[in-house]
Amino acid sequence: MIEYAFYTTKPLEFPLSDNITVINDSNTPTIISNSKKTNPIVYAPEINFYINSSNAEVLEKIDVINRLYEIRGIKLDYAKFNEYKKEIKNRLLIIGNKEEAEQFDDLKEFEKYYALPEWIKDIEGTIGNLKFIIQKGNELINLEVDQAIWFNAPEVAFKQRGIVDPSDVGIEKAKEIIRKRVGIYEYRNYITYNKDVCQYHHRVLKETCGNCANVCPTNAIIKDDETKELVFSHIDCDGCGGCVSVCPSGALDFSAIPRDGFYEISKLFEGFIPFIIPEDMVENLEIELPKNIMPFVIEGRKFLDEVHLLTLFQDSGAQIVFLNDNFSKGEKEAIKLINEITNRKFGKSAVLFTDNPKEAEELLNRAEKISEAKYVINENNLSKREIFSIRLSHLIENDDLGVIDLGKNNYIHYGKIEIDESKCTLCMGCVSVCNVGALTAHDEDGTLKFDASMCTACGYCEVACAEKCLKVIPDKLELNKDFFGQKVMAKDEPFCCIMCGKPFAPKKAIEKIAAQLLPIFTDELKKKSIYCCPECKSKLLFNEYIERKTNAK
Repeated sequence: MIEYAFYTTKPLEFPLSDNITVINDSNTPTIISNSKKTNPIVYAPEINFYINSSNAEVLEKIDVINRLYEIRGIKLDYAKFNEYKKEIKNRLLIIGNKEEAEQFDDLKEFEKYYALPEWIKDIEGTIGNLKFIIQKGNELINLEVDQAIWFNAPEVAFKQRGIVDPSDVGIEKAKEIIRKRVGIYEYRNYITYNKDVCQYHHRVLKETCGNCANVCPTNAIIKDDETKELVFSHIDCDGCGGCVSVCPSGALDFSAIPRDGFYEISKLFEGFIPFIIPEDMVENLEIELPKNIMPFVIEGRKFLDEVHLLTLFQDSGAQIVFLNDNFSKGEKEAIKLINEITNRKFGKSAVLFTDNPKEAEELLNRAEKISEAKYVINENNLSKREIFSIRLSHLIENDDLGVIDLGKNNYIHYGKIEIDESKCTLCMGCVSVCNVGALTAHDEDGTLKFDASMCTACGYCEVACAEKCLKVIPDKLELNKDFFGQKVMAKDEPFCCIMCGKPFAPKKAIEKIAAQLLPIFTDELKKKSIYCCPECKSKLLFNEYIERKTNAK
């Protein structure tokens, strides 16, 4: 099987790199190909688009084409898809008037049911087990089917997969879709999820997030407010990636281009101006590409966030041109923030964006390299917040670029905190609930530290503070070096274990525990254990247990 294949039946106008195999037989098995005719594992329409559109010199074209194949290879290697299957039977509900329904009389292989639109009261489930509540006169009917045809379907109908509107796709196309889905229906996950850094998961004191469920156009992500857990339905996901762009902590990632894969791809844009295009726009896009332009085709047009954009901007050292006929809310907010920062630093926007191909052509001719913006780091094993903090800190350097007010933002937030140190016992309850690493405990010197550049301003530390001595000040992103790095917010001398002498907790915390427990404990050994480190406490209580057992004999 050929890894990088270029299919053509015509002579090449210029040679390709040695690692790209030119073929003219469509039956040749291929992994990555410029043509669907070879039935490749990965179809790369950007190859032909670039060849047909670029005005670059031959040597640059050869280089870019090779990089485009490499990008597809990286995507394939880093993709985090899981494949799923579900059996779909032939139960079909047709929702429409008599004349509309009759257009599907030839679907003889289906077990058909009929309903008028006004009869539909509720829908649950997904393809394979769609559950409709139908009110027909005084009769209430619960009907379960595999799929549904719904003429002029309302928006709510498309929150679950399995419903087709012939008014949108046409009668014959609707029949084709319905028939094709019967049997074993295959689907995959478009997102991955890390509950450990999710700012909704198990936060019972206060709901501090839910962005992903709020922007999801389907029922792919739902908040369970009883368990405070997110419920995912991969079969209902349309793969847009909008949820990823609004996730503050990076708990969600896009399976087709995960963050670590995006980082590897960004490095290939060094020396070029990136031109981001959604995959489904490429084949029909007619546009001229000046020299030094390299297309970056993305699956899922809505997943890019401020970290993706800053990474690509700094790795390429150039302005980004972004064409998208449907920007997500998260992308718009991220572009606005990045451009505000780079305009203050360089007097230029990092991202030139449009939904119009003709305007994109103008932007491509205007876009330029910004060599002083170039900065490459090793992003491996870094969180979303860490990456942005490191990159933004380097961009600002020793400048003071003022303060950006994020108060009107829906998704991107930063914050600072104030702590009344006289009341703080350094119990570290705030640290235990901060899952982005903004608040950290340091036993070696008895300090509580805070890094504002990591904070999402979720406010959960404030409600979790037992002493009510912590306050979050949200939505002020300070563009100066003092905003970055850990700052001591509270400090206490360490309390040393009375048995081994090792420091193990702040003195204030031990004094508070002692004040609460000493009046309750009557056993001298238990009283002593309050002042012991965990290891010595275990030894103390275990030895006491052994002594009691021995004496009992």
